[in-house]
Amino acid sequence: MATSTASANIITNEDVSKSSPSVLQAWVSVIFTAMFFFYWLNQNALNGTLADYYIAKYHLTGVIPYSTFTSMYLIGNVIMFIPAGIILDKFSTKRVLTVNIIVMLIGVLGLLQVNSAVPAVCCMLLIGFGGASALIAVMRIVANWFRMEKSGFPIAIAITLGMLGGTFGSSVFSLLRNATSGHTVQVCNLGLGVLILLGVLLFVKDKPQGGPINKSDGKTSELSIAASFGKVLCTPQNWLAGLYTSLLNFPIMVLVFSIGPKYIVSVHGEHLRSQAHMIMSALLIGTMIGGPVLGKLTDKMKSRKPLMIVCAALATLIMLPMYFKGLHGELLIAVFFVMGLITSAQNLGYPVIGESNDESLVATAMSLGSILIMGGGAVAQNIAGVLLKLQDYQAAYTLLPVCCFIAMLLAIVLKEKRGQQPD
Repeated sequence: MATSTASANIITNEDVSKSSPSVLQAWVSVIFTAMFFFYWLNQNALNGTLADYYIAKYHLTGVIPYSTFTSMYLIGNVIMFIPAGIILDKFSTKRVLTVNIIVMLIGVLGLLQVNSAVPAVCCMLLIGFGGASALIAVMRIVANWFRMEKSGFPIAIAITLGMLGGTFGSSVFSLLRNATSGHTVQVCNLGLGVLILLGVLLFVKDKPQGGPINKSDGKTSELSIAASFGKVLCTPQNWLAGLYTSLLNFPIMVLVFSIGPKYIVSVHGEHLRSQAHMIMSALLIGTMIGGPVLGKLTDKMKSRKPLMIVCAALATLIMLPMYFKGLHGELLIAVFFVMGLITSAQNLGYPVIGESNDESLVATAMSLGSILIMGGGAVAQNIAGVLLKLQDYQAAYTLLPVCCFIAMLLAIVLKEKRGQQPD
């Protein structure tokens, strides 16, 4: 609540609606919706924190390995992204959010109760299904309460909260796991989800009394589901902004969630083994700080494209020193922190998608962006794995500056609406 109150002082009444309570309600709705995003990423982090416990409890060896179990999270997401976006554009965001949290909680409760592989895999799939709407719902709520040209800051705050969820799962729950047991962590995880559900039910409001702050053109809202999705697919900015976000997200997907610690030890020295995870954390911290700063800055500039280009170019350059071997731990922490600050420009892709579509299609457009972002991360990890197998860690790392350079080219081609009504 402290975050929402402080943030409410930054956004003016004109940005949200005409009454002061609406400013506070807008931020409360965004923050509590973002807490579901927090919970979603927390589930992913628990797959690492509780890996040994899950393998032993569900007997994840042989026919159903642990990788199959964890992949159900992503598979469930990808299957439901498009349906989730379409549903959020057609029905009450709060009701859809409530249903999806309940679905996820059923999966979490199931994992607490079952003791074999097949039902555990089904429960993880349910968690993936429920979580697919997490970030898309944030975009829907922001589009209802904030003018799209002022949406960069609230979206960045929501994404930062989500990333804190990942950090929470890998740090706080890891400490709890070491102090108690995996079962205790599962119980606490379920309790956390119930609290978030209550928060959504009590504090989230779909839209201001007068309706969404961004008005639909009327014609678009009357389109069929197929026609609506076709319109989203035919909007170039959705593809450009989605791919830009995906490409600048590669450092996190490849380094933090895949080969990062092993890369540090292999290229820069065995003596950094104890610091490797701290170095990866610097990248995440930089991203969490940079996102809201860039979001607020581009809201004030009333343009996102210039910073998107500059940050992608700087990201390409900041990665070049990493080709020198044997760098000191302190220098690596500094470089990865700055890398996080700069690549947090990936967050700017989300408001660009929102600005490029009619108000009635924001969630559907975001669902396409989510597929590009999550799918791109999976592709990046596989390409890095192939490069690693063919050569070495340095070759796998080469993927990152190349992708940042491509992101810069995409940002150059991208055309902004700058608050105008989408075509």
